[in-house]
Order: sequence, then structure tokens, then C-alpha cells
Amino acid sequence: MNLGVYEMATTTKPRTSNGTRNGATSKTAKPNGTASATKAKAPTVDGPPETNASALLKELRNLVFKEYGVKLQLRDARVSTKIGHATREKLGLDIAAQVKKKGGNKKFDWQRWNTKVFPRLFGQPDALKYPPEVVAIVMSLLYDTIRTNPEQAVADLVEFNRASLERRNSFQAEQDDDLNDLDDELDDDLDDLSDELDDETSDELDDDLGDELDEDLDEEEDE
Repeated sequence: MNLGVYEMATTTKPRTSNGTRNGATSKTAKPNGTASATKAKAPTVDGPPETNASALLKELRNLVFKEYGVKLQLRDARVSTKIGHATREKLGLDIAAQVKKKGGNKKFDWQRWNTKVFPRLFGQPDALKYPPEVVAIVMSLLYDTIRTNPEQAVADLVEFNRASLERRNSFQAEQDDDLNDLDDELDDDLDDLSDELDDETSDELDDDLGDELDEDLDEEEDE
């Protein structure tokens, strides 16, 4: 029996230019087979910046106090302290100059002024009895270098305090340099003295040794 041979028709699906079939688009493989990671966003904080800053400030001050036992001063307190120091110093310098110019038995005592007289009216520099603006206006009524506007008067006293601190630091640095120079001079003098003593001792030893050798030679000649 003859078997009919049938050809099985094969159909070839068209390929696209990128080698995919049926026009299907290929997906780009991700590294390690994972999808691309999304970018992390910074956490958002509700409320205005001032509110968040106040909360962070409170946390900061509590942490510093807990760790170091130090209470950080706020801006207003720092300004008030500068006003207190500037007022105490400027008034003290003025009074001291006038007392010296007047002469007589009265002497200006800085320690008494700082610890007794000034605190009696104004309080301590870091704990004034009055708002810094009030103290600044009082100073503006006394001195033409302090402007009469409250804010400007405060700024003038803050600047006075800054300049005064800079002068004191400069004076202290000069004193430290002078002490270092004096120490160096003393060290040099001690080194010179030590060298002189060493030279004298060496000369004496040489003389003694020479005398001993001369005596030994004289004894050998006598023998």
C-alpha cells in the first residue's frame, strides 16, 4: 500500500527588526531581575518653620542640659547680658575718670562698683531688673555715643561690649606673649649659666688633673 506523503506546511511568523515576534515590544531587564528603586524622599514636617524650630530648640536645650548641665541662653537673654556688661563698664569708666579728675579722698573701687553699687540699681549683668531697651535708653540720655532710638541704643551698647571684649582679649594676648618672652629669656640665661659652670668645672678638672700628673712626674724623677 502506497502511503501518501503529505508535506506539513509550516508557517513562519514575521519577526520585527529587534527580533521579537508579532511586533511585541521587549522589556529592558533590570539588574539582578529587580525593578528600579524609587528615590527616598525627605520626611515632610507639618506646620510652619517657626513652630518646628521652636520644638527643635526645646529638644536641643533639654539634651544639652541633660548631658552637660549647661542651660543655653536664648537670643534675648544674650542681648540683655551684653547690655548689662556694657552699661556697667561704660558707667564705671566714666565715674572712675571723674573721681580721679576731682581728686580728694574718694577713690573709685571697681570691685565695690561691680558687686555692690551697680547691682543695687540695675541688678546683675546677666539678670537685669529692667528690660534691655529701658537700660539702653537711660544710657542714651547720658552719652551722645548712644543713639536715642531703643533698637539703635541696644545695638550701640552691644557694639560697645564687643569692642571692649576684643580689647581685653588683645591685652591678654599681649601679656601672654610678654610672659612667654620672659620665660624664653630666663631659659636662655639659665642655659648660658649652665654652660659657664660646665666650662669652669671642666677647666678646674683639667687643672687638677695637670697638677696630679706633674706631681707624679716629679715623684718619678726623685726615685
